[in-house]
Amino acid sequence: MSLVGTLARVAVAVGAAKGIGHVIGRVGQPAATEGTDAQSGKGQTGGGLGTVLEQLGATPGIGDGVAKAKTSTAGGLDTVIRGFADAVPGAATKGAPTKAQREGSFADVLNQSFQNFGEPKIAPTPQQDAVAGLMLRAMLQAAKCDGRIDEGEKTRLIEVLRQASREDVEFVNRELSSPVDVQALIKQVPRGLESQIYAVSLMGIDLDSQKEAEYLGALASGLGMGAREANAIHAKLGIPALFT
Repeated sequence: MSLVGTLARVAVAVGAAKGIGHVIGRVGQPAATEGTDAQSGKGQTGGGLGTVLEQLGATPGIGDGVAKAKTSTAGGLDTVIRGFADAVPGAATKGAPTKAQREGSFADVLNQSFQNFGEPKIAPTPQQDAVAGLMLRAMLQAAKCDGRIDEGEKTRLIEVLRQASREDVEFVNRELSSPVDVQALIKQVPRGLESQIYAVSLMGIDLDSQKEAEYLGALASGLGMGAREANAIHAKLGIPALFT
């Protein structure tokens, strides 16, 4: 299974474990936009989590023009991709991307993963898988920042990954077992993905503890986000605002 497919499955499991399944479900499903011709499909644009994340991005086309991303002091998206290719087996593939890979945007493949509860129809590119891996890391770290992911919840997370590769399961296990380190995560986030990383982190939190509020505050601050920008993401996901 690709890391895009793993991200979709883990998002559903995290939503159930943290009591925010309604949030994951709402943004994880495709939805027709106003003016859609329901019979012909003309004028319809995709909905779903991939589309929501795409709309939040300062850089259009998450994971599509990623090789052209500028390097920043946070590491740069190209650096993040190389890091994931080395650190996450399966995040990179040999040879040039296939025609099917070139045709699917990150929004397309992630939305398809939610629809299929697993692998998208269009194979993700190595760059898209790397971005999904970073999002997966952000969501899992947020989910455990209050110290309340117990063994039962960990077991349920692994159960939803039965079709995932051994490397992907090991990746999830490592993320669940490693210490919470918001500063280390911030350093891995390249310019242009700040809003998306904050959004997927927010989806892993049920916002009922001071530790979670402090974690999100540190994440937003470290990503250079102001109160208005962060609260706008909360509103986009239908989650109460946190900052004043």
